[in-house]
Amino acid sequence: MVFSWAALPVGEIDVWLLRAVRALIYLGGAGLMTYLLSKLFRRLSRLSAEIIRERGGEPDAELEKQTTTIADIARRVLFTLIWLLAGVLALREFQLDVAPILAGAGVVGLAVGFAAQSVLKDWINGFFLLAEGQIRINDVVKIGELSGVVEHLTLRTTVLRGYDGAVHVFSNGTVQNFTNLTLGHAYVVFDIAVAFEEDPRRLVEIFEEVGAEMRAEAAFATRILADVEVAGVDKFTEQGVVVKARIRTRAGEQWTVGREFNRRLRALCAARGVTIATAQRQVQLSEKEVQHDSDSGKPAQRP
Repeated sequence: MVFSWAALPVGEIDVWLLRAVRALIYLGGAGLMTYLLSKLFRRLSRLSAEIIRERGGEPDAELEKQTTTIADIARRVLFTLIWLLAGVLALREFQLDVAPILAGAGVVGLAVGFAAQSVLKDWINGFFLLAEGQIRINDVVKIGELSGVVEHLTLRTTVLRGYDGAVHVFSNGTVQNFTNLTLGHAYVVFDIAVAFEEDPRRLVEIFEEVGAEMRAEAAFATRILADVEVAGVDKFTEQGVVVKARIRTRAGEQWTVGREFNRRLRALCAARGVTIATAQRQVQLSEKEVQHDSDSGKPAQRP
């Protein structure tokens, strides 16, 4: 049987043409939305790169790759949903029963949703971690009790390489709180105790002298961003008087600067006769124990 528009009444032809126009409007709207979303995703990619630069660095190839991956996944999911909705609305205009299609899609989506809740949570958290630039490749990050260099970063997992070479893998859905130790800049914090009989001002002078000496050297001039900030006498402990200070450094350089500063501080304190206090333990023996040990000819022993 051959369909002929001529066989249809004039009024019915108008109805079908109106339905076709409505279906085209739905499809055209879907096309317009996908076009606008494409531009939005491109703008978000540029914004993400700008945020990364503001937070302390140039976006490297690995991070750009991850950002592109996120944009592609999100764009495909949204585009698929938009075109599916537009197709369903267009079919309804031609009085086709779309209820079985919607019911089937609902059952499948419900099953997939229950089976993949944790995966979707990982992806969503991973998307925000990457988009906001809070964690980057080669950052030093602490998650819970574990820390290490970010070696691999995807939508689903974050992989840290510990100082001892151990690999720590975290699902992004479980990363609720973390500490990024190399974002923007860092501080080396010192809590140095001197004996109670020492004048703390002598230690403050040594702090400032060592800091100025290191900043004057080419090896540390670019690593140290400011002069030593000495807070002063911070507290009293059983060791002595604690003086607190800090040095602002480039991100990732705080450990190198801190170790070298400690070495020079120790040497200069020894040269100036400033005693760095350490915890000491004093053991006292009763006269009875001393007499017993001297009679037996053996050294005193404690359990």
